[in-house]
Amino acid sequence: MKYLIFIIAFIGVLPLGYVLAMNSKYIRYAFFAVLLPVMMFNQVSINFFSHETYRGTSRGMEVSLVYLIAGAMLIAMLLHYQRKPLLPDAGSKIYWIYFLLCLPSFANADNMLYSWFELWKMIMMYVVFLCAYYYLYWTRDFNTVMTCFGIVAAVTFLSVVCQHVKGIHQANGLFPHQNSMGMYMCLVSPVFFAYYFNRNKGWKRFLFAGFFLMASAACMRTYSRGAMVCLPIGCAITTLLSLRYQFHFRKIQILMPIFLLCFFGALLLLPNIIKRFENAPKESLMTRQYLAASAWNMMKDKPFTGVGLNNWGIKINPPYPYCEYRYGNKRIAKDFKEGIVETSYLLVGAECGFLALAAFLSWLGYYYVAACKLVKKLRRTNLFYIPAGIVGGLTAVYLQSTLEWVMKQQVNFIQMMILFAALGILNKYCNAFAAGKVEVKA
Repeated sequence: MKYLIFIIAFIGVLPLGYVLAMNSKYIRYAFFAVLLPVMMFNQVSINFFSHETYRGTSRGMEVSLVYLIAGAMLIAMLLHYQRKPLLPDAGSKIYWIYFLLCLPSFANADNMLYSWFELWKMIMMYVVFLCAYYYLYWTRDFNTVMTCFGIVAAVTFLSVVCQHVKGIHQANGLFPHQNSMGMYMCLVSPVFFAYYFNRNKGWKRFLFAGFFLMASAACMRTYSRGAMVCLPIGCAITTLLSLRYQFHFRKIQILMPIFLLCFFGALLLLPNIIKRFENAPKESLMTRQYLAASAWNMMKDKPFTGVGLNNWGIKINPPYPYCEYRYGNKRIAKDFKEGIVETSYLLVGAECGFLALAAFLSWLGYYYVAACKLVKKLRRTNLFYIPAGIVGGLTAVYLQSTLEWVMKQQVNFIQMMILFAALGILNKYCNAFAAGKVEVKA
């Protein structure tokens, strides 16, 4: 039945693209259909050549409703508006350099189908990026993007409350894993806070304040140690940037009730937070260290090509020698499956080599630097909250990615690509936005 539904949806992509091209006013509603299904990503996705038991970053050639709607929107926008380049900014060019540098890893892959799964995901992510980029290019509708993120945060928070009532200790909300939800909220919470903190009036200020509180509460309720540490850092950076570039005494007054609210909220969770850190099994830390050492062994053995894209789940196990410590581990059985290294950067380096890792870091760094520059350039506009919030969010996510690999999970990858697209548009037209020459929905 799921395959039948997918075939019907796939056949409908071209007609939908044509309808959207003829009725461009519906583009905005279609974009809601790109952003909101992340709340039920697994339910609206289908894996071809699926290997669900494989311990890797991709377990099948996944096709999601998100990708189909994004593809239809992209077709519509290319038909309705003048054609635009497929590599619209420097960040997209770096991304494709990273993509190409992953290809040599196929030479060392034991299972090239698994490697194709990850390449397919990267292609689909770029479709989402282009869709978001051109949507924002033609509509300047940043408000819809941020509101959709807020809706996801609010619905996730309600789901977390339900899980709390059911007695679930580490809530994952609507996400595949609690770490995934923690990273998602770490990236958008500072943006919500920046909107409320930097706007002087309007009812939406209080709506985004609500989004911020719900996203932060959901993040803390994951009891993900990485997320709990990184979220306050991200929010602190956004606060400092806001005070530095848009200082007003009113903001000092606002900080006090927010601080008190967050303080008392943290007190409610404090016993469980302390327990989470104090009672964390020593094996967890040791396993992280062992897996990091194993990743380094892979990088030293195959410095230019890595051991194979999305082949970590194969190469970490016998007969490969990279995980030497395992042979003295009493837990080992013939069918033992080791986990993934809990660092996104080491994972990329191990699977694809140093050159691909350098490109990956350059890609992430490009958008971080762009966001930092935009903070200053847009300091006198209503768009200021976007780069100010994203700088804090990216700081939190990049730090968290040294502890968790979930940046490469589809939901988090999609979120990051959409915000990168927003940064790309802001960077391209920041002078026009700053001069007020372009009408913006922000």
